[in-house]
Parts: sequence; structure tokens; C-alpha cells
Amino acid sequence: MKSKNDEATQRILLLLKIDANNLFHRVKDRKTEYLEIFALRRTRTHFPMIFKNRYETTSIMDLSFCGTELITTLDQFYTQIEEISWYLFQTEDMPNTVENFIDRKIKRMEILLSTLNLYLNAELGIEGEMIEVKSESFLDEALPEEFYKDPFSEDTSKES
Repeated sequence: MKSKNDEATQRILLLLKIDANNLFHRVKDRKTEYLEIFALRRTRTHFPMIFKNRYETTSIMDLSFCGTELITTLDQFYTQIEEISWYLFQTEDMPNTVENFIDRKIKRMEILLSTLNLYLNAELGIEGEMIEVKSESFLDEALPEEFYKDPFSEDTSKES
């Protein structure tokens, strides 16, 4: 399906998509590390690196190329990021409470990111999302059964 948007709009939409997905994965995948640093050192200097995003510097003019549903979903997604960031910079909560808060926000962000990607894909003219295939599962399915047999084991069925 071809997008109805011009090339400049396509680029803006693609940058927003990449930014949102990268931001989500930084927040989710590095959670253990940034919370451990926070708990052990009680420092907050590393948080800006985790929560840095392009949406904060995206102009109203650029956003005007987006549909209303997309703008609303972008706002909802990035509001979650802002709430996490604010909380982490202001909290005096204990590490377990902080982790529970982050876990709840990540679950909410995951849902919002899924919705955001649907709207972005629709505006970009992308029909389906590429499915990431884990190499291990791909190999398990692709290799013949003989590959898994131990060549040094005795096969009792042939000896009879």
C-alpha cells in the first residue's frame, strides 16, 4: 500500500517511529542498569541519556503533517516518558517502589507503542509490521532432525 503523504512527511513520520521505538527499548531494556546505578549511587546524572528523545524538539510545524489520531497517540506515549523522567528526578522512594512504578509505566508504554506503530504504519503506507525472528528458534525449525542426533550414541534399533 502506497502512502498518500509526500516525501518530507514520510521522513518526519519515519523519524518519529524510529525515535519512539528506540526510546521504548532504552527504557525497557536498560531498566535494570539505570535503576541499579540509581539505587547504589543515588545519582540521577545518567537519566537524561536514557530519556533523550527527538519528540521534545519536534516542531509544531512538523507535527502538523500528522493525523489527529497519531498526534494524540504520540502525546500519550511521550507523556508516559515525561512522567517517568519527572518521577525519577524527584522521587525519594525506595528502589523497590521505583522499580514497581517503572514496570507499570513500561506496560502502559508497550500498549501505547503498539497503537502508535499502527497509526504510523497506516500513515507511512506500511501494511504489516516486520516480525523479528530469533535466530535460535529459526535454526531449530530449519535444521533436519538428524542434526540433533548424537553421532556417538549407539543406535540399538540397527543392531537387531
